[in-house]
Amino acid sequence: MLDINSTKLDSLFNEAVNSDIPGVSAAVVAKEESLYQGHFGFADLNQNKPIDDSSLFRIASMTKAVTSVCIFQLIEKGVVSLDSPLKNFFPEVSEKKIIDGFDDEGNPIMSDPSNDITVGNLLTHTSGLAYEMWNENISTLVQKGELASMFSVTDDFLKAPLVFNPGTSWEYGIGIDWLGVLIEKLADCSLQEYMTLNVFEPLGMNSTSYDLDKTEHERMVNVYTRTGDGYEAMPFSVPEKSAIYSGGGGLISNLKDYSQFLKVFLNSGQVNETKILSESSVNIMMKSLNEEIAMTKLPSQNSVLTKDMEFFPQVHKSWSPGFMINHSDADTGRPKDAAGWAGIFNSYFWIDKKNEIAGLILMQMLPFIDDGCFKTLQNFEKAVYK
Repeated sequence: MLDINSTKLDSLFNEAVNSDIPGVSAAVVAKEESLYQGHFGFADLNQNKPIDDSSLFRIASMTKAVTSVCIFQLIEKGVVSLDSPLKNFFPEVSEKKIIDGFDDEGNPIMSDPSNDITVGNLLTHTSGLAYEMWNENISTLVQKGELASMFSVTDDFLKAPLVFNPGTSWEYGIGIDWLGVLIEKLADCSLQEYMTLNVFEPLGMNSTSYDLDKTEHERMVNVYTRTGDGYEAMPFSVPEKSAIYSGGGGLISNLKDYSQFLKVFLNSGQVNETKILSESSVNIMMKSLNEEIAMTKLPSQNSVLTKDMEFFPQVHKSWSPGFMINHSDADTGRPKDAAGWAGIFNSYFWIDKKNEIAGLILMQMLPFIDDGCFKTLQNFEKAVYK
């Protein structure tokens, strides 16, 4: 196991909140223990309210890993498999077409896919379903009013067309949202109810939920964006009761809870004698299904929300059923075959089975991959490994 220098990490984060970010929570965990945890900066700059153990963060797409665990629980029960076609559960999916662009009159040019969308495709972002903030064709459909935005309060965004033939390429997208509605159908309950019963309560994740009682709203960390030399709070509300539960995002959590969740993958599916997944499922989730279908750079279609998305540009990366996998060592020290991902508000995690640790860093800033946030993440990783 690595020797974690807490003093060095404290110094790094104190410097970061003085120059690069408003606030941060970070942790390094091993199988049975916490090797490091710290809170720095402010949850509310105007009120000088510090980030602490009770602070809650919007973890956005870090929700996807939880949804993926839920799907594997259902796979273990035999009610679905990685090869199951989505159309078996939602016949309307068979009518989806591929959008190839737009003609001179601005009408979408569509073609027919030759492959079915499978559960495995959805888990690995090889389904052909894309996000409007990174895919130009999907963004154009939303702007033209021909497709609901994923930021609306309905799940009509699931009606989006494909952007390639399923199983032939990679693009980050709304596939995990489809898995969320699949879980609700198979389990006959809301996604929040399923996660609470089968993940959060067994792991003691008492501060993780989609919905948040009004009495708890003061625990939320503000989302900020940069304005010149300072920061401006962005108007993100918190639902007491969500209109929909998205498999792809929307959970609220904190450092303690998500650290506990990451231990599931360090401990072969079991934490404190509580079994969440089988060892076999964990092994599948931690390994790419097809290394040849590489993760690619995604150009931003919305500069307020995200910069161009690319992690470790020199490293070949693909997707497991749950995570980004880097296929060589990264310059930060993250080793080959580590698993990880992120949330759009600049929260990040990685799972390193080689050294039996996981790292977690929670910030609340837009756009995604903001320079100061990404610098802080990279410095964190380098300090852990070097």
